[in-house]
Amino acid sequence: MSHPLDKDKHGERFNQKEKKLKRKMKLAKEYGLEHTIAKPHRYHKSSIFGCGNSNCVMCMNPRKSFNELTIQERRCFQQELYDE
Repeated sequence: MSHPLDKDKHGERFNQKEKKLKRKMKLAKEYGLEHTIAKPHRYHKSSIFGCGNSNCVMCMNPRKSFNELTIQERRCFQQELYDE
């Protein structure tokens, strides 16, 4: 059997998700993002401003596009410099 507190927690999570989605849809209406308004639940875990194109400079991974090192790689190379 479920506990009454479990039901309350589930209700709170559900309301938080709906509140977050409403906030995103409000922003989408202000910026005129018609693709987001048409399918609101598609963007419940992602940004409404992303176009989804992996070749777009704003949406792509900067490490892959600009050959930047990760934080761990930078730390490793920095340590090598100090060890010499």
